[in-house]
Amino acid sequence: RALATLEGGARTPLWALRPGQRVLAMDEQGRATYSDFLAFLDKQASAPTTFHVIETREPARRLALTPAHLLFVAENSTVPAARFQATFASHVRPGHYVLVAAVGTSLRPARVVDVSTQTDFGAYAPLTRHGTLVVDDVVASCFALVQEQWLAQLAFWPLRLYHSLAGGHRTQTEGVHWYSGLLYRLGRLLLAPESFHPLGTAQFES
Repeated sequence: RALATLEGGARTPLWALRPGQRVLAMDEQGRATYSDFLAFLDKQASAPTTFHVIETREPARRLALTPAHLLFVAENSTVPAARFQATFASHVRPGHYVLVAAVGTSLRPARVVDVSTQTDFGAYAPLTRHGTLVVDDVVASCFALVQEQWLAQLAFWPLRLYHSLAGGHRTQTEGVHWYSGLLYRLGRLLLAPESFHPLGTAQFES
């Protein structure tokens, strides 16, 4: 049921995104932008999934995402948007600030007032050219598992290039994208074990 905002203002469910569509996202300077949707890094239409639900006030927003997914967080509202830190959803607490879409396409901080968990069915992880996406009016990363946005964005550069050159609509099967699986296996060889979220590794190790 999570919604992305298309260029032009229409809303669409994440599962319905098609390559070539442009969706509301955030650039490297912390500004709202429209970014090309390229592919799903994970696509699970009916798998039971545990989500962390992040709720804010002023403005009120609600976002459900997996514990190992990255969200941009700051300790106070005066931090510039570009300096919000990519943080695992499971580490977000009431009192933190996240970035939300406000009037038009502007982004502003909103205070987290509640964090809970829920189980639902289906999960999607879209990849955009900027590595970010506004979902249900909250700015989220396209990445999970490793708490380094810049590293993930760099590591996925070949996949972004491939999709830019290939173009067109491609039918994508369910499950974790093969490139994500390849990066995980390489990461386990090159990075320290504590670099990975413990819950996020389960789908790769099982």
